[in-house]
Amino acid sequence: MQTEEVTTSTRRRLVKNGGVEKKVDVALKKLPADHSNGTHAQANVVSAKEVPVQQSGGSMTKFLGKDAVSFAAVISVMGAITYLTMPDSLSIKTPTVLHVWFYGWLAAITTGLGALPLLFFSKPADFWLGASNAVAAGMMLSASYSLVTEGVALDRDGAIVFGHEVSHTARVMLGIVLGMLFVRCTKSFVEGHEDLRLGDISGLEAAKIFLIVSVMTLHSFAEGLGIGVAFCGKGGAQLGAFISASLAVHNVPEGLAVALVLIPRGVPKFQTFAMAIMSSLPQPIIAVPVFLFVEQFVAWESVGLGFAAGAMFWVACFELIADAAKEMSIPMCSFSLSCSFVGMMAISAWLDVVTANEM
Repeated sequence: MQTEEVTTSTRRRLVKNGGVEKKVDVALKKLPADHSNGTHAQANVVSAKEVPVQQSGGSMTKFLGKDAVSFAAVISVMGAITYLTMPDSLSIKTPTVLHVWFYGWLAAITTGLGALPLLFFSKPADFWLGASNAVAAGMMLSASYSLVTEGVALDRDGAIVFGHEVSHTARVMLGIVLGMLFVRCTKSFVEGHEDLRLGDISGLEAAKIFLIVSVMTLHSFAEGLGIGVAFCGKGGAQLGAFISASLAVHNVPEGLAVALVLIPRGVPKFQTFAMAIMSSLPQPIIAVPVFLFVEQFVAWESVGLGFAAGAMFWVACFELIADAAKEMSIPMCSFSLSCSFVGMMAISAWLDVVTANEM
């Protein structure tokens, strides 16, 4: 009986297992030859021993580490700003610039609360991407409706143009048209730059993200204008505080709407959280100059509300709903949109009742 001859060779290669790269040792054994029939029978038996690659922390570990540091840094900065700008007393009869800034700042940072739940989820399937777009669209349509009704209901200020009084309704309609034109022109401009990049996202998806975040930021300018005006006049301290509190509650689902658009499109979680907060930063920034120069700004409040409403209406109808209809059936899209719209309207109605009872 011929002695069995074994030849062993070792290869080292990389395989992917669950998204984590590992090295694998492969041993190839050569079986004994069979001379009984003059043929040479041979087979390769592969035995694999997986050995994790020693990388610098691993790609996933490094990603989580960077995100943790970034989140901690942003939260620390927000906490420092809140502490340093807090007025000595929050309950005074005559508000100051610091009060206006502080209340507007608190309303703005609550937007990040709406984005927090989605930070624990990965990129969803196509169906959930469509559902996210439909829900975000319903929220934006509800916000547009609220902005229009708020602008039309403003007290008459007797603004005169070319010898004729211009009503708030006319100014709101003008703002709506300007807002829709602005979004349409911005969309054409951004889509003309194919090299536009937002992190790892480029092309049309990057353009769409830029457009949506820009519209949400513009809409915050109108809300900041409302905060500044509310703090003026008799009883301004109380009215401004209630308006700021209602906007703070309203900003939470708006932050969710931003996250519903960004997370499914692959925007990193930290960037989503930061963009949600940044989209509301114009509220305290614009509230201060409006408070200082209210007479110059008050005539434009209804135009600003209409502008924000028109921009959000365009994005909701021609971007988000159109994308949602591609990923899910029309009945499901309509159901998701209707539920989010009714939910946002219910929140707005509740805030109106609470504010009216407290005043």
